[in-house]
Amino acid sequence: MEYVKWSVRSAWEDYLEGDCQLRVAQMDRLREHKYSSVDTSWLDEYCMKRFWEYVVQFYPMWVAPNVITMSGFFINLITVLILASFSYDAKIAASSWAYFQAALGVFLYQTLDATDGKQARRTDSSSPLGELFDHGCDAMSQAYLTIFRTNMNNSVLVTLNICYAMLLGQERYVVLFVTVSSVVLFYCAHWSTYCTGRLKFAKQVLLLIFCGLMTRFDVTEAQMTILVVLLVTSIFGTGFWTKQFLHISLKYVAIFISSLMCISQISDYLVDVVTGGIGKNGSTVADTSVLSPLIPLLMMITPFCMIYSKSVTAVYDDHITLFALCLGAVSTKATLRKE
Repeated sequence: MEYVKWSVRSAWEDYLEGDCQLRVAQMDRLREHKYSSVDTSWLDEYCMKRFWEYVVQFYPMWVAPNVITMSGFFINLITVLILASFSYDAKIAASSWAYFQAALGVFLYQTLDATDGKQARRTDSSSPLGELFDHGCDAMSQAYLTIFRTNMNNSVLVTLNICYAMLLGQERYVVLFVTVSSVVLFYCAHWSTYCTGRLKFAKQVLLLIFCGLMTRFDVTEAQMTILVVLLVTSIFGTGFWTKQFLHISLKYVAIFISSLMCISQISDYLVDVVTGGIGKNGSTVADTSVLSPLIPLLMMITPFCMIYSKSVTAVYDDHITLFALCLGAVSTKATLRKE
């Protein structure tokens, strides 16, 4: 019995040391990191930045930026779990107030996520560790918002919001598609950053819903899209997304448009991966192969696809929410390895 306890304790300590604690070399690289990004959001430029600058003035100077980041994440998580309590399998409509509070959660998350960096600069406490902390919360949130986020920031929670609003669980393959797509998109954004040294949120894309006009669709626009979807569902009900447009349900039209944007953005990131390496001989910032991050991505996605296709216990169909949360946790770990 003592041998078993020793083995378990030894394995746990090895796990903590090898996978959960940063080595000296990693700490040194973290200290040397300089944040660089490209922001193309027109909403930020004309509206939201002014709002966020106004909001941050009300934060006490003693409030740490990481507290703001974590508060936004937990607000997003709690509102999604409330919505999940009504529609765990994304097949049953929830109460209208549940969709409204989820929309409010997205807005509060967006506000807190956008102002944590401003608070850091305001209190002179900016650090690479704070960025890592922020992106960790973003990675988990992405799975909770969806493929509508055709860039990065905010991961699994967003996906679940869309699944609940449009009842995508009624078509089992759709939930897998939007969840995996959002996770891959977020990962590719950081893969590109790992190669180029610059985080690129989005680019100008051709939006069919804007009559073919070229416009800038970035993080803020994507989050506002999610917010509108939740508000529309709260007011008109989930039946709104089954209405026909050219004999196709609105929810499939929306998913098709966002899928095109998602594919376009992933393609753009992959071009950066292949051509934008700033290390020696076109390698990554860590002087490793630009293709090396492909292995963690495949190891992350493959098991969940196998669960979907091979499981004989209906674990995916009965536990769509748990499936997305687990995928979000794994993708967060893999993504932060690229920071």
